[in-house]
Amino acid sequence: MRSFKRLLPVFWGLVLVSVAGCSGSRALAPRPELPEAFPHHSLLQIQQHLRPTALDTLLAFTAKASLSIRSPQQNANLTADIRHRRNDSLYMTLSPGLGLEAARILITPDSFFVHDRINKRLMYGNLEDASAQLPFPVTGDDIFLGLLGLLSPDDQTNWQLDADSAHYHLRDPERDRLFVIDPALWRVVRYEERDEQGDLVEARVFEEFDQFEHLFLPREVTFRRPSQETSATLYYRSLNLSPTTVSFPSRIGEGADPVLITGPQ
Repeated sequence: MRSFKRLLPVFWGLVLVSVAGCSGSRALAPRPELPEAFPHHSLLQIQQHLRPTALDTLLAFTAKASLSIRSPQQNANLTADIRHRRNDSLYMTLSPGLGLEAARILITPDSFFVHDRINKRLMYGNLEDASAQLPFPVTGDDIFLGLLGLLSPDDQTNWQLDADSAHYHLRDPERDRLFVIDPALWRVVRYEERDEQGDLVEARVFEEFDQFEHLFLPREVTFRRPSQETSATLYYRSLNLSPTTVSFPSRIGEGADPVLITGPQ
C-alpha cells in the first residue's frame, strides 16, 4: 500500500482544479500599541498573556476560507467550508469553484477520512498515518488552536527569552523550537521546528490579524514544510467563534471505493 505522503499529491492533482483566487483588500481592526512594559515582561507574564481566560469558553468555530496549496506536484487555489469542535472533530469541504464540491475531509481524534467525490474514492486511516502528510497539523487540541493562531509555549520548558524592536522570541534550550510573539496583540506570529542539524522542518506564520468578537486572530495562516517543498495557506473570509450548532455528517464516502492508507512501507 502506498504511503499517504505519496498518495496525497496524486489525490489533489486528480480532484482539485487550480483556479485563480485572492483574498482581496479588507479593512482590518486597528492594531493596538505596544505595551509600556515591553520589552521587560517576564516569561510567566508572556505565557499568561498568551492564554486569555476567553480560551476556556472557546469550544467551536465555523469558517469560510480560501485555501492555497503549493507543492512540487501541483498548485491549487480552493474554497473551504470548515466546521470544528474543540477536542472533537474537524469537517471540511473543498471546492475549486463553479459550485463543484470536489472533496470532503473528516478528521476525528483518532482517524481521518478523505472522500474524493470526483473519482468516488474514500481514503481513510489512523490519525498518526495522516499527521505528517497533511499540510496542517492534525494531532490533539493543536489543530483547533493552530488553525486559529492561538499557540502558546508549554510550561515545562525553560524557554530562553529575548526581544527585538517589536517582538519577543522564546527558544527552547535544545534550540529546535521557536515562538515569535507580538506583544501588541499577544499572539504568536511565527512558530518554527528544526531538526538536530538545525534545518527547518516546519514553520507556521500568522498574519492579517483582525478582531473576531473579543479576540484578535489571524485571517491568514500559513503552514510550510521546506524539506517537502510544500505549503498551505488559509485565508479566513468569515469566522464564527460562537456557532449555535456544529454538525458533522453521520457517514462520509457512501458509495465510494474504500482505500486504506498506512504509513511508509
